[in-house]
Amino acid sequence: MSVHFAKIVQQAKITFDQCNVIQFAANFSSLQRLMDEMKLDDVQVSPEVVSRRSFDVPDKAPCTFIHIYECPVFSMSVFILAENYTMPLHDHPLMHGILKCLSGSVRVQSYSSVTGEAPSGATPTIPVQMSQPKQLNSNSPAAILTPIENNFHEITALAGTGPGAFFDILSPPYDSPLPAFGKRKCSFYRKNRGLTGDLILERISTPLHYYCDNVHYDPPPFLRDD
Repeated sequence: MSVHFAKIVQQAKITFDQCNVIQFAANFSSLQRLMDEMKLDDVQVSPEVVSRRSFDVPDKAPCTFIHIYECPVFSMSVFILAENYTMPLHDHPLMHGILKCLSGSVRVQSYSSVTGEAPSGATPTIPVQMSQPKQLNSNSPAAILTPIENNFHEITALAGTGPGAFFDILSPPYDSPLPAFGKRKCSFYRKNRGLTGDLILERISTPLHYYCDNVHYDPPPFLRDD
């Protein structure tokens, strides 16, 4: 059992508990600092799963998904992207998130709504501002997104370092209730230019190239007992 991972889970429960909303900013910063120090060993994912060899099999999906944990207020997952593959541009409706690279190197290109309004998934086109891209490896601090800032992103596993694996925490989880809109769904986008030349994102169907294989995760006792 990883003591550090147990601390992350406990801090996430504190951070996203609605009873602690007044202290949210301080708690979120504490969770981010714990995530900054997270390593692959902490979450107890086999190094074999993140190896080049794991993708060198017939009919392998370009992405491997590992469900770690989910409760009503947050979810935890690991994604492993094949080298040179880009997870398509998508959103996180009214969600906070923290992403930590665990293996390989990934490039995160994020976008923020220029209206200052949190995307709900209901608007087909959204004017955005492009953020500076971040290149992350296992020694990099975690990246964050909020309902307004960096809420849209695409993630590329960079060549030369093997598959890119990252752990993320999202709150609330996908498929949780989104007031007035139903379930909180992930939408995908393409970049375009509006009539005035401004950058906009247009909502599209899930790209055909994006699909995942699932790997079973045997959770540590402190997650099994929850």
